[in-house]
Amino acid sequence: MPLTTAQLEGLVDTASRALQGIQDECGRERRPDARVRFPRGFIRTVPALRATLPRIGTRVQRSNACYLLMKLDVSRWMIVRTDLWGAPLSMIIKDGIFVIGSLCEWMTKEALRGHGAANRFTTKTAKLVELEVINEELKQELDWVWGIRCAAHFGEVTSLEHELYTRPSWDRAILAGRALRDRLIAIHGPA
Repeated sequence: MPLTTAQLEGLVDTASRALQGIQDECGRERRPDARVRFPRGFIRTVPALRATLPRIGTRVQRSNACYLLMKLDVSRWMIVRTDLWGAPLSMIIKDGIFVIGSLCEWMTKEALRGHGAANRFTTKTAKLVELEVINEELKQELDWVWGIRCAAHFGEVTSLEHELYTRPSWDRAILAGRALRDRLIAIHGPA
């Protein structure tokens, strides 16, 4: 039976107080006796994730894509289950968009084998539009994700990123990655 709102709020309060108590006791010290068990069931398994991928690339690439998706699950948990804000939240979101961009880059490259797979990302998305794999709107969204992915080169970032990446940015990137994945599954079938 599902919890009532009051029961859920009580659990959240208890967990929050317990985590703060551990923090107050241990600070930034690495203590094995202070490790908290990460909630099971939120991070998807490799077989479950593999089933969400298109049948492109090698088995090794698909497995590594699954590991990146597991990392995204951890980031998503931090975004949806904590009250993080400001620069820490922005950087977790940026890191997640970086991962999504890397996955999109892999998918576009594999989708274009023999059709310019080695070209720059925006050239590849233009080719996918030309081949009617994606539409212009999705191309623009994927190019936006790639632009953030390229901002991972720390020495090239020229503006403050404090609160630059927001929960809506996360949602936008996730939707773009899913849309590309779904189009490639429609063409190549599921992994």
